[in-house]
Amino acid sequence: MEILIVIVLALALIAFVLMPQKGEKDTLEAPAPKLDDEATFDRAEQQAQADREQQLAQEELEIQQHRANRIAQEELSEREASLSQTERELRSLQDNLAEQANRVATDETNVQNTQQELQNLQQQLAEDERNARQQQQDIEYKEAQLTRQQEEINDQQQSLAAQAEQISQQQQQAESAQYELESKAEEIARQERELQYAQQELEQKLEQERLEQERLEQERLDQERAEQERLEQERLEQERAEQERLEQERLEQERAEQERLEQERLEQERAEQEKLEQEKLEQARIEQENAEAAEIAAQEEAENSAPISEEQIALIQSTWKMIVPVKDQTAELFYRKLFQMDPEVKALFKGDMKAQGDKLVTSINLVVNSLKSLDHVVPALQEMGKRHVDYGVQAEHYNTVGAALLWTLEQGLGDDFTAEAKEAWTIAYGLISSTMINAAY
Repeated sequence: MEILIVIVLALALIAFVLMPQKGEKDTLEAPAPKLDDEATFDRAEQQAQADREQQLAQEELEIQQHRANRIAQEELSEREASLSQTERELRSLQDNLAEQANRVATDETNVQNTQQELQNLQQQLAEDERNARQQQQDIEYKEAQLTRQQEEINDQQQSLAAQAEQISQQQQQAESAQYELESKAEEIARQERELQYAQQELEQKLEQERLEQERLEQERLDQERAEQERLEQERLEQERAEQERLEQERLEQERAEQERLEQERLEQERAEQEKLEQEKLEQARIEQENAEAAEIAAQEEAENSAPISEEQIALIQSTWKMIVPVKDQTAELFYRKLFQMDPEVKALFKGDMKAQGDKLVTSINLVVNSLKSLDHVVPALQEMGKRHVDYGVQAEHYNTVGAALLWTLEQGLGDDFTAEAKEAWTIAYGLISSTMINAAY
């Protein structure tokens, strides 16, 4: 979009140079009188200066496009080459128009035909740029899908790790229960050994009686042992069943308590998130209202005040030179603030934001260098305002953009962004935006 703005501004400047000045309207039909040498020299000097500024802007744009081409996909290379070829053809046509400036009276028809061809080329450039943005969106969508898949895999791995840890805990508990059972079995064996020792002592004391009672005593002992083993077995079975029941109840209670705590935590997080989101939206709305009010006041002040002065133009150009060395950071800061003030505006910008930032800086640079002849580009600004309606731009967006621009300049310039500098930038932006708005809405 910024490329189209630059092209339109360049065409407006060329058209202004080629248009007859005030007082020459009645001389187009008659042969033009010879100009004074000094006037001819001034016009030639102004034309040369405009050509140099335009050439510098075009060269800077070529460098930025070359940098963008190095990081773009291979499938965009042919379109970028086509754009570069079209720009060279455009510069060739502009040079031809500049050389024919002295023959404007007789070549006016050719200039109109050339302008029509330039409009066709601009439409082709816009179509190529839309296709490139669509391809970039497809790539970003695929990258988002890969990211979501990776997140799902990570979630599954975390779930498996949690299940493994739970199984390990259950195994440890089972081993502990097994150890207790083995201890009890050893205790029973010890008791049996003690019983055997007592039996041996009794046999020694009752050697004579044992011969008669051995069979009966053995049977009794066998019955007692069998009964004891049966009772012990029943006791162990009851203890194991009771332990399993208690363990199951404990696990159920822990799971229920964990689910309850997790539910409460989720509810608290959701409530806190909704609260923070509400506060953020309220803060953004307040900032936007303040910015709109400040912008409206600044715009009304600019409309009621005199046109921008030479001192204000010089102040704007000097502060802009301080921004140019850090133009990449400035563009990134501007768009971040703009999307924060009005998130809906982000949908109007598609494609690589780095390239978008380079275009923005190039457009501002061209406008700043044309401030001394701003009235000459009014038709171009009006036409640009009408085209912005097709892009989805609304009248209130100009206030948001102006507020974001002033905030970005203040952050980048610091103490150098004085009250006079802010006033100069406000007036300049007010003149430009009001011209575009009045023509479009």
